[in-house]
Formats: sequence, C-alpha cells, structure tokens
Amino acid sequence: MNFELFLSRRLSRSNLNRNYYSGPITNICISAISISIIIIIITIGCTQGLELAIKKTMIDAESEIQILSINQKSHGESIVLKPTIKESILNIKGVKHIHSIVSKPGIITIDNHLEGVILKGIDSTYKKEVIHNSIVDGKYMKKDNHILISQQQAQKLNLKTGDNCLLYFVSINNNIQKRKFIISGIYNMKNEKFNEFYIFAQNEYLKKINNWEKKQFSYFEVELNKLMDSEKIVNQINKQLNYDLLATSITNRFPGIFSWINLFKKNMILIIVIMCIICLINMTSALLILVLERLQMIGILKSYGCSNYSILKIFAYSSRKIATKGILVGNIIGFILCLIQQKTHIISLNPTSYFVDYLPIYLNLEFIVFINIIIFTVIQISILIPYYIITKLSPSNILKIK
Repeated sequence: MNFELFLSRRLSRSNLNRNYYSGPITNICISAISISIIIIIITIGCTQGLELAIKKTMIDAESEIQILSINQKSHGESIVLKPTIKESILNIKGVKHIHSIVSKPGIITIDNHLEGVILKGIDSTYKKEVIHNSIVDGKYMKKDNHILISQQQAQKLNLKTGDNCLLYFVSINNNIQKRKFIISGIYNMKNEKFNEFYIFAQNEYLKKINNWEKKQFSYFEVELNKLMDSEKIVNQINKQLNYDLLATSITNRFPGIFSWINLFKKNMILIIVIMCIICLINMTSALLILVLERLQMIGILKSYGCSNYSILKIFAYSSRKIATKGILVGNIIGFILCLIQQKTHIISLNPTSYFVDYLPIYLNLEFIVFINIIIFTVIQISILIPYYIITKLSPSNILKIK
C-alpha cells in the first residue's frame, strides 16, 4: 500500500472526523451524487422507454415504410408493384416483408348514427402476431365480409362481436355503394388516432368493391427487422422504384410526433448536464472543506518534503472514494425504482396524449455505464481548485495558522 492511499484511508475514518465538519459534509456529498445518479437513470429509462414504446405503437399500426404513388390524390386510386421490383426490395438487407394494402374511406351507420371511417384491407400474413395480440374480443376475420373494429368505435357505436353493420362508400364515378359487414372481432392498438378511424377488412373483398384487378393496391407497407435505419433503407428502395412511385419513412409521415420525441432527448441531455454540474459543485465544496480543515497536516507534510503532487493524491483518493460510493448507491436505487415501474406499471399515462397507457422503462446498460464514467470523470475535475490552494501554500505560512 502506498503512502498516499494509506493516509487517505486514515483520514476517511469516522472516528478521526468526529471533531471536523468534513465528516457530515462528505456524507451530504455522497447523498447529492447518489440523488443525481438516481435522477439520471430514471430520466434515461423514461426517455428511451417512451421513445421505443411510441415508435413501436406507430409501427404496429402503420409500418416503418410505405410505398405509394407520387400523384395519388385519393383512396380510390391504385398502384402496381412489379414482381421484379418487389423481389429486389425484399433482397435489401433489413427488409422483412412487403404487405399489400387496400385503403377505402367509408361511412358506418348504426341506428341513424353516422361515423366516418377508413377501411384498411389486409391479408392473413399482415403482422399476424400484432393483430392477434391486439384483439380484445372475438376472433380474426375468416370470411370476406368480416371486419375488425376498434374498442373505441365499438363503444361509440354500441357494437359488439357478431353484430351486422352497413358501410357506405363513394366510387370513382361518385356513385354510392352500400355493403353489409359482420364484426368478427374488436381490437385495441393503443394508438388513439388509429383506433378512432381505422377498421380492418379483407383486402380482396375491398378490391372487388373497387373493381380492381389482382395486382392493384392502394399502397404497400414495408416491414423491417428490428433496429434497422429506416431512412437508409428508404433511399435504397427509392432507387429500385419507378419514377411514379415513392417510398416514405414513418418519420416523414408523422414529423410532429417524432419532433416531439426528439424534444424528450434534448430534455434528457439537459438534465444529465445539470446533474453533472451539481455533482461537480458538491464534490468541489467537500474537498475544499477537507483541505481547509487539514491545513496543519498539509504544512507538516510539506515541511517533511512531501511534494504537492503527493498531497494531491491523498485528496484525489478521497474524491474517488466519495464518487464511487455515491455512484454505486445511486445506481442501485435507480435500477430498483426503474425495475419496480417495469414490473408493476405504477405510473400510468393517458394513451390519447402519449400513445401508451403506462410509463415505459428501457434500461440501456451500455449508455448508463457510459454516463457513469462521464460523471466519475467530471467529479475528478473538482480536485483542481483544492490543488491550486495546496500549491500556493508554503509550510511556514500554513504552520502559523491555528
């Protein structure tokens, strides 16, 4: 054990600090660092959890990428994706599936009550797990005239599984078309905007209503593998498409929502910076008090030939010990609080505003470890002011101080 470490450990003992202010000040400093770490971990967990949950909710309803006509002006227009182009898109790294969608606006009528809706025509391969998990009552569509309505629509129109309903459509020739549908199930996608307007239907049946051919669809949804850069893949897809088709990412289709998510990130960075400053100020204050209380000891050490750097190391060891304790305690409490929220969902949210019904937590361990290292490094900067004081004091002047 080196001399500086030995002396630092001796100074940190509680019985030696009994008659000094540095003992309680050190405990306050450890508590301040712990609280800062707790706030940082909760902030990171909530911010990244909300970001991932909102993105997942949006992607479950809309998919990451859509391919549609540049000149498409209404839901009644169709596009065709050539098999060769479809194959080339599927060969792009990160592309999982291409789903063919038929979209048709309509009006649902129940007991003289009218409600504007959009029928989203899908097939049995469309996000099978997502759709089945979202069904809260009834079953998936089996017949051509089966539909899935949202829980919000069912409550508003007083509908239940097995009920019949009439839907009215306007054709390209401005003729009114009327069709009878059977509600096979009720879903809840946790996306209030989607739940308010969308009804799932069989795409082949909607194509019959539109008098479309087999290859005609309203648009195509491109489903990606997890953690893929959608913007990069959009650029690759657009290189494969004809001039009249365009691929757009979910970020471009809903810029307001994703700008809102980016605001979360900015707030997270601001909170982390503020907490780092608080840790730095607390540690600087604690070390200053520690140095001022040990001036006699510093004078004696200097008179025996101890260098400024050697004295600095004594207080640097104390700084590291305080920082390590504070960071360790803060991480333990922060992780426990986050895990409690993960398992119990104590804190709930309004899904209309946040697209989720509880506060989601995501603990990115790599990022949290990185922030811990940054905070530990920042705290060590606090030794600079005490070191400056140490270098300016001579043994003769120090020993005169009582």
